[in-house]
Amino acid sequence: MKEDSLYTFDTPQEFFNFYDELNIYGEWKIQKGLLNKRGSLIQNKPYVNLLRDKFFKRGFFRKQVSIAEIVSWLDTMFIIKRYLTMLQASIESSMYSQIKIYVEYMIKMSKKMRVDYIFKYNNTILLVEFRTVSTFEKIRPTWDLKFRELLIYKELMRYYIKHKSIILYAFITMFEYDNKRLVEKNHQYNENQIKYLVEYTIKYLIQKNEFL
Repeated sequence: MKEDSLYTFDTPQEFFNFYDELNIYGEWKIQKGLLNKRGSLIQNKPYVNLLRDKFFKRGFFRKQVSIAEIVSWLDTMFIIKRYLTMLQASIESSMYSQIKIYVEYMIKMSKKMRVDYIFKYNNTILLVEFRTVSTFEKIRPTWDLKFRELLIYKELMRYYIKHKSIILYAFITMFEYDNKRLVEKNHQYNENQIKYLVEYTIKYLIQKNEFL
């Protein structure tokens, strides 16, 4: 799977090292507003150019990756950072260090369909898709859409990934800041969703393999 992913991290610590090396000034914030407008504030940052170059060299886009896509990618990375931090505190270090992470995995023979994140532990892989919405009313229809996409991805991958279980998770995120003001109910929603993904990971990715 490594050759078909934008990035591969053999341990969660490698992900943290990469995130730190991006050298994002201050703590990233999932802000309210159009992605293009948010992106205009970071257009020429070194970490933006690094990510764009990586996408271009791997040929994952038919044209240059947009600033909106970069912002969305950074939002997701920030959620993953929080998720892995919570997961690390919830399981034994020997289990935690065995988790492999694949980012923007391109499904074979799929006309460049990509999975946002894949977490692999022993013989099970967890496919996770992300989407940010602006209102609570959009959560359920967006979740339905992303989960249908995941079902398609799973079916396509089952043709060539043998002897592994594939489980799915659609993660719908809310913006957390309106300018500099923390929107507490949105932040708490995201924290609850991260906690639920941690519980899901432990039950279906980690413990399932431990008892096989």
